[in-house]
Amino acid sequence: MPATIELLQPRAASLEIEGASASQVNAIRRTLLADLPRLAIDEVEFHLGPIRDEATGKDYDSSTSMFDEGVALRLGLLPIPTDLSQFRRKSECACGGTGCPHCQVMYSVDRKGPCTVYAKDVVPIADPTLAILEPDVPIVRLGARQALLAYATAVVGSARDHGKWQVAHGVASFPRPHVRIAKKEGCSEACLKRTAASCPVRILEFAQGKLGVSDETKCIDCGACEATCEHGSIRIEPDPERFFLRFETDGSLTAREALRYALKDLKRRFEELREAIQAIP
Repeated sequence: MPATIELLQPRAASLEIEGASASQVNAIRRTLLADLPRLAIDEVEFHLGPIRDEATGKDYDSSTSMFDEGVALRLGLLPIPTDLSQFRRKSECACGGTGCPHCQVMYSVDRKGPCTVYAKDVVPIADPTLAILEPDVPIVRLGARQALLAYATAVVGSARDHGKWQVAHGVASFPRPHVRIAKKEGCSEACLKRTAASCPVRILEFAQGKLGVSDETKCIDCGACEATCEHGSIRIEPDPERFFLRFETDGSLTAREALRYALKDLKRRFEELREAIQAIP
């Protein structure tokens, strides 16, 4: 199953896969969506009662403009850099799930109003390299005499457990389109010009009385050109053995790490399935 990498950035990838079926490519897509593990805040402990500022001696209420559940949800959605060689699920950890530096990370939030609490205020207690990746994401607004003091625990999970653990976004797989142009009888130059102008991605060109394609890999198979040319001079045909796979990540894993994990995990599961079938008497 050869693949051509069109784009590989820290948070985005695009590749063309040849010699594959739609079900095989879809298996990779579904694994990217649901099975990639990453760290995400799962538990938040809020301080209850008054909070005193030791520097000024002022007392603050431990309240915000949102319910604690809403604040906890926003904390859970923050992207955390995840080294899969260091962290693992609690169920797979040598500590037996009691909690250790290999299966959980502690964070603290200590802010007093009036101010806006941002992701950068969610500070890792032990390892500064585990700081939130998007520091300017707003969490909650604090009014005068309001304060937020909380401790949060991040653990490893996947999107099958909850959406906050989803690593890959905008995951799309689709067959490579082929643009077939054959001028039919009765199709005028005016019709071909309208057809070229109808393409939303501007890959159709009309020159010297002919309709051509500049880059069919950019075709989105919207059907606009086929609908415009009433004589059927242009058709979009999907290739049943060549597919595009494109996705982005939230940064907790790089696009390369996400793709490598997805392929490795698929291979492991198919090996387990093969062994299980072979064990059937």
